[in-house]
Amino acid sequence: MDEKKNMDKELSEMLRGVPPQNILISFDGKPAKSLADYAKERQEQARQKKRRPRDDRER
Repeated sequence: MDEKKNMDKELSEMLRGVPPQNILISFDGKPAKSLADYAKERQEQARQKKRRPRDDRER
């Protein structure tokens, strides 16, 4: 566990100051996207969840 914390700390120090559009990340064999693109997608998904009407609520 301590080794993982050290790796996390090293990575965060290496990436400090790097613009999010310059950091490319790939998950589950999908094509790499910039960190900025992933952040936009997550914000859009959160926004869509907030706008959905709840089915269990009476109107």
